[in-house]
Amino acid sequence: MTKQQSLEAIFDRFKNANAKFEIKNEQGEEGPAKIFIYGSIGGWFSETSAREIRRKINAIEADDIHVHINSPGGDVFDSVAIHNQLKKHRANVTIHIDGLAASGASVIAMAGDHIEMPGNAMMMIHNAWTFAAGNAKKLRKIADDLSKIDAGPVKASYLNRFVGEEKELIKLLEEETFLTAEECLAFGFADEIVEDIELEEETQEEESAKNQLLAKYAAQIQPQPEVKNEHDDSTTQGLEHNTKILESFLSAFNK
Repeated sequence: MTKQQSLEAIFDRFKNANAKFEIKNEQGEEGPAKIFIYGSIGGWFSETSAREIRRKINAIEADDIHVHINSPGGDVFDSVAIHNQLKKHRANVTIHIDGLAASGASVIAMAGDHIEMPGNAMMMIHNAWTFAAGNAKKLRKIADDLSKIDAGPVKASYLNRFVGEEKELIKLLEEETFLTAEECLAFGFADEIVEDIELEEETQEEESAKNQLLAKYAAQIQPQPEVKNEHDDSTTQGLEHNTKILESFLSAFNK
């Protein structure tokens, strides 16, 4: 195993241990299956990988799959692989863009038989890009590879849905375009604008559980007897005594 392969293996274990990919309704369950793709896609620090989705999606026997997306994107080939897995599955696939479907996540979204977006959601499409280092020859090769990716899997993923001409799509990809739900509907990247939703913070579930437990156990606490402060009593008694002396003194002058 090379040093590069060793690093990939380490980060692969890290990725799987911290995955935020979620799927509901696999074998033996009724109703549509739900897949939640929240977070980055592919790569060393990915929260969702094509391999993990393949393993999960192969277990789905439901006739309908609902894929919920809120992702900034990630690895282009993982995204294309997930797109193709959804396309070839026998189930009807409905895509719900819950917040953002950017970059590779928008590629996945294009696999939907039906794509829904709330009015407050967005999509971003662009050409492939990468970090690179090396000499002039190496950098030219990387640029050529990116051009092939743009002309192949990236463009092809959108063409089946885009209502315009290919050259117009290329222009949108080159400009790294952010699209509202209305714009996606106009371009063919969405089929329906649905009611706005608010994404729940991950901490809300934890806070809700805490409040439930507090409500449960706080009621069991016995009221504590009031503690008498001897110091306060002695102070009060002293003030009452001094008041009586003062009243006696004033009475003596009034006689």
